[in-house]
Amino acid sequence: MLRIFDAHVHLFDCKANTYAFLENEDRSFKAIAGDYSALPRRYLTDDYLNDSASCEVEGIVWYEFLSANPVREARWAQHLADTSHLRQSMVVLVDFLDPALEERLAAYATLPNVVAVREHLGWDAGNPLRRFAKHPDLLTDPEWRKGLGALRGHGFKCVIELFAPQLSDLPDVTRLYPDVGFTLAVVGWPLDPSPSGYMQWRHDLAVLSRCENVCIEIAAIECLFGMDWRQEDVALWILSVIDVFGPARCMFGSHMPIAGLSVGFERLYDAYQEIAAGFSAVERDDLFRATAAAWFNPR
Repeated sequence: MLRIFDAHVHLFDCKANTYAFLENEDRSFKAIAGDYSALPRRYLTDDYLNDSASCEVEGIVWYEFLSANPVREARWAQHLADTSHLRQSMVVLVDFLDPALEERLAAYATLPNVVAVREHLGWDAGNPLRRFAKHPDLLTDPEWRKGLGALRGHGFKCVIELFAPQLSDLPDVTRLYPDVGFTLAVVGWPLDPSPSGYMQWRHDLAVLSRCENVCIEIAAIECLFGMDWRQEDVALWILSVIDVFGPARCMFGSHMPIAGLSVGFERLYDAYQEIAAGFSAVERDDLFRATAAAWFNPR
């Protein structure tokens, strides 16, 4: 049985926290995930373990889920981790322009499983529904960059979630803080599947890969390539990520339960295994388990 450390999972409970996009249809969330009306309103550890029963799950990276109160949600997730045998590392929500940023980071610092923060930076110039940042040039904003520097006082890593056309601005940020570990989420979120779009995306990844403080997550395949994605369509992109960064800096994630709207956990990991079949046993272990387990190791 394949041992994994799932690099991207959402556990949540609408009775414990408020998620506006689950209470009413959100056009921006739908622009990323498609019709998500079948998403459960409660998805907990046992639900995930049932869905992932085809693998031996060593641990997961829990991601915030756009709660109305991110600190409360993080405390809830910490309690979930404390009462479960499943190892759980946590990625929580921040706003690096928030005047109360230090207060929020201090609150997160009291939660032992919080290892990283993220801010939704995606800005699609061609689709107003896919604009999640405060403005399109946050990565070059001096005040935003200054806020990011606050992470150094807490030892948190930073997950960067953006769209591929924004990638060229990222190396300057990761070089500015070489003592902060950065995770590029969702394979750098390519928007243009054409040959020229692929080549630009790969070039920008190659530049970023020269920053040794960056790892990359392979997840949310259904958001990139559609709910009916085919393995032959995604293999080139996944293999390119691994080729550029190397297996020791890449990690597979399921993106459950959103992936359940698509092919589901088992078929997703079957595809991952077939795509990664040409790598050595050590390299496959890095991709499926070791990179995420080490990178997101709680403080």
